[in-house]
Amino acid sequence: MRQSSATIRDVAREAAVSVASVSRAMNGHSSVHPDTRERVMAAARSLGYVPHAGARSLSLSRSHAIGVVLPDLHGEFFSEIVRGMDREVTARGYHLLLSNMHADAERAAQAVRSMRGRVDGLIVMAPQLVAGGLDEALPLGVPAVLINSQHGPGCASFHIDNAAGIAASVEHLVAQGRRRLVHVSGPFGNIDADERRQGYLSAMARLAPDVEPVVIEGDFHEDSGAAAMAAIAERGVRYDGIVAGNDMMAL
Repeated sequence: MRQSSATIRDVAREAAVSVASVSRAMNGHSSVHPDTRERVMAAARSLGYVPHAGARSLSLSRSHAIGVVLPDLHGEFFSEIVRGMDREVTARGYHLLLSNMHADAERAAQAVRSMRGRVDGLIVMAPQLVAGGLDEALPLGVPAVLINSQHGPGCASFHIDNAAGIAASVEHLVAQGRRRLVHVSGPFGNIDADERRQGYLSAMARLAPDVEPVVIEGDFHEDSGAAAMAAIAERGVRYDGIVAGNDMMAL
């Protein structure tokens, strides 16, 4: 599709107003009379004029983008998170700028720092970063919401109750008569993995105190779930149930 070559001056000429009035009308300034705003918008539609995003961002000191930094973009879990965020930001005239931090702590910090100057706000899920590392990586002056991340005071955040989720899994299996439960965990040092591992150990101590708990470390990816099962077979571990640390390893 060919883009219109109309400029803001063409819109001003068509609407019989100044260039400044066109700018104020298209940027939503309350000082513009409704009749003038409608005349400007009608002229813009007639000419096929689309404001230059970069120039508009400079004039407003805003990018209308929300940065999202996640440990991974693969799998239904992360796709559902992104889908929900995209629905909300689109309804408010924003768009998402996504970055995948992978599992490496330094690459994770770089992914967060790369958002500096490009977004109006950040949503960060960085369970593998220690509090100090995440606090240093967050751009100053950019509002941030942290999901399941270790951080210092002063950051908006929300947290999944990992321990309760794993405890519910153990309770379910024990209710089915299963007691020799093996936990395939995520990587040590990851806040989600650590909390789920501790939830498993606490639930086993409470519900099956006579059974030795067994933890096999994985990395939250499907291959490590298969590797964990191979390790269980090789070691001759007796078990009648698996408590997987996430869906991908369970698959």
